[in-house]
Amino acid sequence: MDQSQSQVSSNVMRQRSDLIKAVLAADPRVDNPLLWAGIANTETGMAHCYGEHAPDQCPGPYSADCNGPVLAGYWDDYCNGAQEGGLGMFQFDRGTYSQTLAHYGNTVLSVQGNMTTAVQFVIDGAWNSDYTPYFATKQDLYNWINSIRVGGTGWDLWLGFLANTYNGAAWGSSKWAAIKAQYDSGTRAMLNLYGESYWYGTTPPPPPPPGNCAPEGGLFCGNNGVPGDPNFLYVCKGGIPVVKQVCANGCNRAPAGQADSCLSGSSAPKTCSCANGRYKNGNLIPQSLTYCGFRTCGSDNLLYECGTGNQWVNTTVACGGSCACANGAHLNGTVISASDTSCHMEVCGGGNTFYECVGTSWSAVAGSTCRMN
Repeated sequence: MDQSQSQVSSNVMRQRSDLIKAVLAADPRVDNPLLWAGIANTETGMAHCYGEHAPDQCPGPYSADCNGPVLAGYWDDYCNGAQEGGLGMFQFDRGTYSQTLAHYGNTVLSVQGNMTTAVQFVIDGAWNSDYTPYFATKQDLYNWINSIRVGGTGWDLWLGFLANTYNGAAWGSSKWAAIKAQYDSGTRAMLNLYGESYWYGTTPPPPPPPGNCAPEGGLFCGNNGVPGDPNFLYVCKGGIPVVKQVCANGCNRAPAGQADSCLSGSSAPKTCSCANGRYKNGNLIPQSLTYCGFRTCGSDNLLYECGTGNQWVNTTVACGGSCACANGAHLNGTVISASDTSCHMEVCGGGNTFYECVGTSWSAVAGSTCRMN
């Protein structure tokens, strides 16, 4: 739906924002109300009842909170009688209205019930997603959600997760990118409407999980804001530091607030060769296929990197999940079995470019350069 069509008054907007805060404050797991307010604002402009979202709206089942029909989505059947479309502020949808209510229960017809269901839906989605960081425990998941702030560490990944899991857009597609932008705009609008002190009070955000980085696209030398080899230049990609370049002449640590970079010079390219490495599935990694910047997830769900000391180094970056990327190959043409891949695995591929395994596909690290020994 379109938040710009919301007919919700300023008083109702504030009441529903207050209720989102109360629902999250009562939940012992997560307390980041702006994230859920951003979803509701993006989905419906905080509208819940039929008549609050014009002109693209359909009358759903009766809601006591609305004293009439709940808001139902318009674009699934254009109100032609099939009774399809999302219900309420958070637009829950499992097919027809009756199928949605059979799955979620009639609680989604009330304002508060719609909110509490959204909290659980997002938590479950983040736990099961192939694109969110690996979480060893549910508490790690809650800490990650609670640490997210607009524009900060994990923000871009959060938007991508919503576009993929909440809206069903294929990761990396043009539709996915457009929906990400909508969630970004919708959440920032709620932040600007009431201010950070309203949403978070004076409590500072929890520290981000180990290994994460910000801002998106930021450049860092290893061990200078991100974990890693001091001779590698890393870029923040989806909240994770990934290798962008191996610096032959060393990495320049710029003053705080400025991007790091590789030093210029005429030194020969660095070489790396790491023995006794294993993929996450336990298969042995041939030493002949290792090189500087090659990374794989270990059996402990932490990312290991072949460094300039010719040793596998634990980056402390969490990985895991159920990623499996097909059609991968090293720069020399050696095919990489999908069964050997894992989330955030990084290899030097065609065009002397680093590629990261994300979900089920290889994602190029923009502007990267790499080589094998």
